Amino acid sequence: MNLTRLVVLGLLAERGAQHGHQLRRDVQLTKADEWAGVGAGSLHRELRKLADDGLVAAVRTERVDRRPERTIYQITDRGRDALDELRDQAVATLYRGDDPMAAGLIFAGGTAPEVLGDLLARHRHAVGAERERLRAERARGEREGYLRPEISPLQAAAFRRAELRAQAELAWHDEWDRVLGTARPART
Repeated sequence: MNLTRLVVLGLLAERGAQHGHQLRRDVQLTKADEWAGVGAGSLHRELRKLADDGLVAAVRTERVDRRPERTIYQITDRGRDALDELRDQAVATLYRGDDPMAAGLIFAGGTAPEVLGDLLARHRHAVGAERERLRAERARGEREGYLRPEISPLQAAAFRRAELRAQAELAWHDEWDRVLGTARPART
């Protein structure tokens, strides 16, 4: 799954024709650089590939003051079809990434309980800090408007999903700390 391609096509479909710097700004505003791993270098590279594949088309170039000329791209009909396919794949995909936590637990059989307890406490602390960061970001996003459900319901829904994943990870810790007998405060 090429998330950069999905993001670029999605932004062009939603926001109209843009040049690469506008797309980069929109990626930063939507935080797609964080949740989809869309970097500035990959964004421009993907835009060129999309043009080569006929999924976007250059519609004009423009120059503002003494800045370099910038090419404005828009999504094509083929690009809209590709966007539909990528969106369908993305929404249908269950999380199947690497799971270092599972691997660490599976192969922790000989680990002293106090060491395992410390490792899990540090992990719990990191997840709790991420949950608090997400809460603060949601509050900021609601104030600024980009995470208000009545303005951007799908972006708000995606963000809420991230919060609930962190909450689920903390619930897992509550359950397994009792089973494993590893509950202890995190060392910082």
